[in-house]
Amino acid sequence: MVQKMGKYVIWVKSQLHAHVWLRRTLWSLLSLMMVYFLWKMAASLLGWNQPSYKTVAIEEGPLVVSISASGTLNPVKSVQVGTQVSGMIQEIYVDFNAKVKKGQVIARIDPREWQARFDQADANYILAKRNHDNNQRLIEKNFVSPAAFDQTLSAYKSAKAALTMAKKALDDTVIKAPVDGVVVKRSVEPGQTVAASLQAPELFIIAQDLADMQVETSIDESDVGRITEGMSATFTVDAFPGKVFKSQVKQIRKSPINVQNVVTYTVLLTAQNPDLKLLPGMTANATIVTEQKESVLRLPNAALRFRMPMAEGAKNADGKSARPATSSTSGAPGSNAADGSGGKPYSAGAAASGRLRKVWVMDGQGLAKKPMQKTVRVGLSDGSATELLPVKEGSDSEQSLKAGDLVIIGVQGGAGAPGSNSMKPPPGPRLF
Repeated sequence: MVQKMGKYVIWVKSQLHAHVWLRRTLWSLLSLMMVYFLWKMAASLLGWNQPSYKTVAIEEGPLVVSISASGTLNPVKSVQVGTQVSGMIQEIYVDFNAKVKKGQVIARIDPREWQARFDQADANYILAKRNHDNNQRLIEKNFVSPAAFDQTLSAYKSAKAALTMAKKALDDTVIKAPVDGVVVKRSVEPGQTVAASLQAPELFIIAQDLADMQVETSIDESDVGRITEGMSATFTVDAFPGKVFKSQVKQIRKSPINVQNVVTYTVLLTAQNPDLKLLPGMTANATIVTEQKESVLRLPNAALRFRMPMAEGAKNADGKSARPATSSTSGAPGSNAADGSGGKPYSAGAAASGRLRKVWVMDGQGLAKKPMQKTVRVGLSDGSATELLPVKEGSDSEQSLKAGDLVIIGVQGGAGAPGSNSMKPPPGPRLF
């Protein structure tokens, strides 16, 4: 009997122990569930479960819209000196960088051939003149016919014209400077033979004034409409790094240049060169200022290109949860899927001024800031920042932003993080 009572007591104790263990287990599970739900609620309220966004503050400052182009420095006035007669270069009296005066002899062509032609033409002229003078005395006495007199008169005039041409050709063997200036190019050497046939060969190029130069730039047809004469510009040259030369638009040539179906127009910029540092032929990197504003709200263009990935808590301007784009076009990296632009790049300038665009901003107070999509109206763009225009009166779709507001330009994180653009290797075996 005592043995049975002992077994019963042991059994009761084991049941009580199991009941206590089960009760402790249930309380532990309930405590863990409460902690989990509390953590989820705190994370949702404080934004702990959101990805880390790259943000940039909207700034207020100047905005300059410009067009960049490359060109070549050339003298405003330069004269190409050639020759109208053929022959061997006998003497050259000037060299590169030589200063010359108008009418100064700068070269001489071997004159022997042209001297012989002149002597022959002179002899023919003397003979024709004597025959004409004799017939003129004879016709007064009616000793010769009028037809014979006309023949000698014609021969006399022809010989006189031939003599004039021979004299001019002989004079052309002496090359003279047509203008005052500086010799910037010499294309011949003594003893070299030049042949003047359909086109006069180039001997020298003389720049009239190297202190007054110009930059010849090629502007694309899509940008030339934004340029007008008198616009301010600047340019730099590789010979003087860090130095910016002031300039302005001098002329817009209406003659198009078509190279492989690419149409450009030549735009001339002034280039004052009082110290003669700038040399002809230098490559100039020019910047033409088309529009300029002193103080505007500057929105980074990266914010206009940002596309929100799948994330909790992201909302549109109307408070609804944002959904990521599913189309292949709007889902392309760098596209703004919500603005209806189809992923097209945002061009600089005033062509898109007044357009409505969508941006993502960090909205809220304290630690509970969440991304929210807002519609803004944009103006000028310099390629890196865009002007934010004020909200139109009566517009319900636009939201105002101010300086200091944080706009999202990207998502931080490594490969595999939401919104990361890391490239994944294609599935399948490698072929090499």
